[in-house]
Amino acid sequence: MLFPLIVYATCGLALSLVAHILSMFGVELGMPVFVALHVGIFPLWIPVVLLSMRMTGGGTNRKDFWKVALSGCPAWMKYMTYGFFIYAAVNFAIFFVLVSLHPPPKQVGGAPPSVVLHGFSGHWMAFYSAGLAILVTAYRRGLSNLQRRCPFGHNVGWSDRFCPACGSSLPALPDSPRSLRS
Repeated sequence: MLFPLIVYATCGLALSLVAHILSMFGVELGMPVFVALHVGIFPLWIPVVLLSMRMTGGGTNRKDFWKVALSGCPAWMKYMTYGFFIYAAVNFAIFFVLVSLHPPPKQVGGAPPSVVLHGFSGHWMAFYSAGLAILVTAYRRGLSNLQRRCPFGHNVGWSDRFCPACGSSLPALPDSPRSLRS
């Protein structure tokens, strides 16, 4: 089940990247492609949210969430995801400032479609890449290993050093010398 979702996320990321690049040249893709990329995030993110909740056990704080959710994907994929989120924020800020300083001429229907496509596609890239990275983490760990457990089988958080139920010491994680807090 995870592999088809990884392919789906990869295709969504690739198409949103192409749409973003084409929007820089004023190329419009048409409403069906726009709607497909926009609505396509939601079927992807339903399993991604469920998997990430299972990975974190619902108890991981926000600071540790991304460390846990992306801990099983390759480093380049983690940096790609962070990069797309930073790019989406900067792209939106620049778009907002430019439109505020130089509003487009009055026209029916608002901004040109290529401008709207450019704004949305930056966010699509961020969300498709985050979904891809979380799915790859789940795939590489295996569905049965998404939740960390102590030697006695109790669920523990990924940043815990000791089991909250029995107090047993937890082995160091392979991603860091002792914990994810480093």
